[in-house]
Amino acid sequence: MHRTLSAFILAAAVLGCGGSSNNTSDPVAACKSVFSTVCNKLFQCNAAGAAQLYGNASTCASTLSTGCTSTNASCPSGKSYNASAASSCINDYGNESCADVTNGVTPASCNNVCQ
Repeated sequence: MHRTLSAFILAAAVLGCGGSSNNTSDPVAACKSVFSTVCNKLFQCNAAGAAQLYGNASTCASTLSTGCTSTNASCPSGKSYNASAASSCINDYGNESCADVTNGVTPASCNNVCQ
């Protein structure tokens, strides 16, 4: 479970932080949407394990999204934020199989958020 969360945190960082208003035009909101989606998926796939770590999906999202700030949610120098790719990334996390979630697989679409 810890490996899975580390992979999601890394993916969110690549996203430009990357979790649930799903307002992907705003990188900070997208960051929070990723974590909300990830936490919902963790609780769907392994409720007992996720509950041991966070209690519930809302606390999980709140805890993991504390780093979603305008500084952390910006793309690296020379790269531009792509809201469409952020939306695809969030949707793809929501549609991941539990096996992929458990193994920390990052959806390929998440690699295109900062181009």
